[in-house]
Amino acid sequence: LNLFEKANLSLGAEQRHEAYSIVAGDESSYATYDLSGRVQDGNTPNNQKPTDFFGAYLPGGAQVFSGLREESALTKTRNVWAGYAEFETDITRWLLANAALRYENYSDFGDTFNYKLATRVKLLPNVNLRAAASTGFRAPSIHQLYYTNIGTLYLNGNLQETGTFNNISKAAELFGIEKLKEEQSKSVSAGVAVNLPKAGISLSADAYFIRVDNRIILTETFSKPTGSSPAENELKQIFDTANVNSVQFFANGVDAETKGIDVVIAHHYQGDKWSINNDFGLNLTQTRKVGAIHTPEAIKNAGLETKFFSERARIYLEEAVPRFKATLSHNLSIGKWNAYLRNTYYGKTTGPDIIRTADQIGDFEFDSYGHQVIRGKLITDLSIAYNFSEKATLTLGVNNLFDLYPEKNVKVNNNNDQFVYSRATSQFGLNGRYVFARASFKLF
Repeated sequence: LNLFEKANLSLGAEQRHEAYSIVAGDESSYATYDLSGRVQDGNTPNNQKPTDFFGAYLPGGAQVFSGLREESALTKTRNVWAGYAEFETDITRWLLANAALRYENYSDFGDTFNYKLATRVKLLPNVNLRAAASTGFRAPSIHQLYYTNIGTLYLNGNLQETGTFNNISKAAELFGIEKLKEEQSKSVSAGVAVNLPKAGISLSADAYFIRVDNRIILTETFSKPTGSSPAENELKQIFDTANVNSVQFFANGVDAETKGIDVVIAHHYQGDKWSINNDFGLNLTQTRKVGAIHTPEAIKNAGLETKFFSERARIYLEEAVPRFKATLSHNLSIGKWNAYLRNTYYGKTTGPDIIRTADQIGDFEFDSYGHQVIRGKLITDLSIAYNFSEKATLTLGVNNLFDLYPEKNVKVNNNNDQFVYSRATSQFGLNGRYVFARASFKLF
C-alpha cells in the first residue's frame, strides 16, 4: 500500500494449525522375542535371550530403524496466531529507514513480540551502506516436543539400541530434563553494496552476528544406571521394558553465537553476438558455544554433564559443516548456445568421534583432540544447452565432473567398511558424478 511518494506500509496476519501423530507399527517391527517366541521384558531370563556368535544379545525389530511402538503412539496439536506490520520510508534522498514488528501467539508457549530495525545510506550514487538489528523467536517444533522412537546408533565403534524419549516421558522426568522452551535470538548485520555499471561489476559484502539463547540440542546417550536408588530402579525398568542400551533427549542445552561474512561479486559483459556472466561468492561462518551448559541438576549431581552436552555435541554445533565455502561460476551465451561452468570449494569439517593415537593410521588429518579432520575439496559442474526456440531448450550436463567423494573414515571408525564415509558431517554429498540430460518446454 503506497501511502505517499516515498513510504510503504505492509500489514499481514497468519493463522497456523499444526498436528502431529505417531502411529504404532506392527509388533514384529519393534519387539524383541526370546527363544520361545515370546516378547522379551524385564523378567526374561538371560538364557532365553538370543545371542550372536560372540555371545552378545541380539536386538529385535527392524534394523536399523525399528518400528514405532504402542508407547510412542500419540496425537498432538497446536494453534499459532501471528500478525506483523512493517514501515519503510526514504527520510531523505540518501537515507532509508525500515522498522518491522511481529507478534506471535502459540497455544503451548504463550506470546512474543519481535522487531527489526534497518537502514540504508546512499554514500555515493553507486555506493550504499546498510545495517540491521533484530530479535527472533523459535518455538520448539511439534516433532521435537513429542517424537519418541528407538533406533540403532553406531557410537564409538559399537552398535547400540538407543531410545529417543520426549520431554513429557517418565524417563525425561527422572533424568531431570525440563520441558522444552523457545529459542530466542538477537542479531545485527552491516554491509556495503557497490555498483560499477560501466565495468559491468556489482559487489556486496556483509558481516553478521547472531546470538541464540536456549538452543535446542539432542543430548548424548545416557547408559542404563547401575545404582539402587528408587529413581535408578525405575529407570532400569524403563530401559528393560524398551529393551535399549541408552537413551537421549531434546533439551535447551546451550547458548551459541554465530558470526560470519558474505561476499558476492558479479560481472556481466555483452559482446556483439555473445555475452558472459561471471559470479563469485564467498562465505565464512563460525558458530561457538558461549557461557555455561544448561545442565539439569540431577544430571550435574550424577557427574554426567559431559553426557548432556558432550564433545560430540560441540563438534555437531561448531564444526560438522564447512566453515568456509566459495563459488566461482561462468555463464557464456553465443547465439543459441549456452555453456555453464561452476567450481565450488567446500572447506574442511570435523568428525565427532575421538580417535585414539594408536588408531590414527593412514593418510588422514587429526586435530589436537583426536577428531578426524575431513579436508576440503573443489567440486566442478559443467553443462551445455541449445535453445531450439524461445520455448524449447535441451541441456546436457555433469555435476561433480571429476567424480570426487568426501574423505573416507579412518579404519577404526568404518565398522569393517560398512561406513566408508562419515555420516555425521556434511560437505557435498556421497553420490559422486551425476550426468543428466534435460529438455525444457515453455507452454505459455
